[in-house]
Amino acid sequence: MTFQAVAKFSNDERLCICEITDAEAALAVEDSPFVDGFGLYLVRMSASNPKAPAVVLAKFTSEEAAAKMANFFRFTGTLDQAA
Repeated sequence: MTFQAVAKFSNDERLCICEITDAEAALAVEDSPFVDGFGLYLVRMSASNPKAPAVVLAKFTSEEAAAKMANFFRFTGTLDQAA
C-alpha cells in the first residue's frame, strides 16, 4: 500500500498520512499499544528536519478513513501539492 498526504500544520511542522518506519513504530509503541508498524498513520514531522523520526499521533482503521482525512486537508487548503 502506498499512500501519502502531507499538510502544513505550522511553520516547522507537517502532518502526514503515511506508513511509518520501524524506528517510528518502536518509539511510539511505548506510549501507544495500537502502534504495530502496519497500515496508515497520522504523524507530525519536522519541515526543517524531515529525516528525523516522526511522532505518531493516530492510526487509521482503513485506507478509506485516511483518504477522508486527506480530502479534509485538500478542502482546507493545507494539503502540500508537492507531496
